Amino acid sequence: MEGTAIDVDKIAEALRLVEHDQLGEAAQLLGGMIRSKRFTRPSRMNAESVEVDEVKAWLREAIADPSSGDSRFMVERAYYKLRTLAPA
Repeated sequence: MEGTAIDVDKIAEALRLVEHDQLGEAAQLLGGMIRSKRFTRPSRMNAESVEVDEVKAWLREAIADPSSGDSRFMVERAYYKLRTLAPA
């Protein structure tokens, strides 16, 4: 549903979890907002701070303009990145 506002409270909570290095929990929270899920393989490496900062920026962008067509894309992007960064 392009242009439909997304759940800003859930995204803000996911952002808080990411800021507290709870990547798996954040991915789980965002997972309920993703329409169709694709398979992702967890990384065997620790999350780099640059990647985590990227996720935070995407979530902040979605929070800033929840009715934007890009906000849902940013949430999906953050979700899939978190899935690869979260410990197995």
